[in-house]
Amino acid sequence: MAANDIALVYSDMLCRGLSLAEVPVGGLSVGEAEKLVAQALLRRQSEPLLILQMDDKKWEVSWDVVSIRPQAAGLVRRAYGVGRTGNWLERLESQFVTSNGGKTIALGLAPDQDKLRSFISEIAASQNRRPQDAVLSESHNAIRIEKEVTGIEVDVAATLLKAAQAVSDGKLATVDLIVKKMPPAVRASDLQGIDGLLAAFTTTFDVNDEDRTHNIRIAASKLNGMLIKSDEVVSFNERVGARLPEAGYRMAPTMASTGIVMDWGGGVCQVSSTFYNAALLADFIVLERSAHFQPPGYVPLGLDATVADGQIDLKLKSRSAFPVYIKSIVDDDRLEVRIYGQKAKPATVVRIETVEKQVRTPHTLIVQDPLLPVGDEVVDDEGKPAFSITVQRAKLQGEKELSRETISTDEFEGRNRIVRVGTRKDSDSSGK
Repeated sequence: MAANDIALVYSDMLCRGLSLAEVPVGGLSVGEAEKLVAQALLRRQSEPLLILQMDDKKWEVSWDVVSIRPQAAGLVRRAYGVGRTGNWLERLESQFVTSNGGKTIALGLAPDQDKLRSFISEIAASQNRRPQDAVLSESHNAIRIEKEVTGIEVDVAATLLKAAQAVSDGKLATVDLIVKKMPPAVRASDLQGIDGLLAAFTTTFDVNDEDRTHNIRIAASKLNGMLIKSDEVVSFNERVGARLPEAGYRMAPTMASTGIVMDWGGGVCQVSSTFYNAALLADFIVLERSAHFQPPGYVPLGLDATVADGQIDLKLKSRSAFPVYIKSIVDDDRLEVRIYGQKAKPATVVRIETVEKQVRTPHTLIVQDPLLPVGDEVVDDEGKPAFSITVQRAKLQGEKELSRETISTDEFEGRNRIVRVGTRKDSDSSGK
């Protein structure tokens, strides 16, 4: 056994080169070390355990999140074993390495994971923000652009792992919150070049039908603020989403092949039809569009666009070489869709025209009714004429027509006129 090993074994001195709680204790007796370490712990515990920061904001983490606070006696007891365990060769090696290279015994702090997670979650709740798109508005015929805001989300799990490691190290440390950046969908730079209103279309609805009005408001809000890039295909169904109760939609009247029925999202077709009309006026290309079984009253004939989840969609594409921006506004009983973009130079005007309408008179269907006296007639159904309607779009520059295209031809089935005629003969008044 070497002399320095013997000197250590038969004394209460700690191995040279040791540090505890950032206090050099090598060569000190157990009592001296405990006194210095106790003072260091008292001083350390008067400070925050940890500091979390994000940008210029800081949050101090208190010692309350530590499971068990370290005691000087326990730390010194751990230090006392350095250079005193193992066979004599292992003890000598430990003493040599510690004396020459130094050794620091950590405080061995263990955070209460639930408490620390709760603390970080509270910070996250106060700092998280959703991204906000840049917004375009029009005031006194001037375009104004409000800059976007990037969203942030604190990664609680990753920050907790980093903070727990810093706590275990025992030193006062500043830990940056781990934050995910969430870019907005529309940036102010995307709106540069938009200089005016290309087209707008308005429809009205009955505000007394509260459920249908509610559905119109939801669907319209999904279109509001949409940016459509050059050659981008817009799917109404993808943009608005499924019309389900989970998305806030309500049951309301809607048109079906059997007539008016109640369905989730009733009223959304008015939003798609209003958007369709504005898009036609803004010279959009129509890729997919379907008419209702019977024309609704809120748009002109041939200018409706029905939609249905997973079945019938409205798909459009802008011809513009520049992005266009959509505003969808619900005000009292009015729904307006406005499309902004870079105005053509020289200016052109788009006109939508109904150029053909063919009417086929309904047939009259006679039904004999034995309950009606002979000679009496009752009209059960006035019927409805069948017709087809073709819609064209013309582009003009001044009085000159630059182009004309057929947009759609819709055919609507008629309904027979139904008349009941009496066949009942009254009994002979003479009694014969």
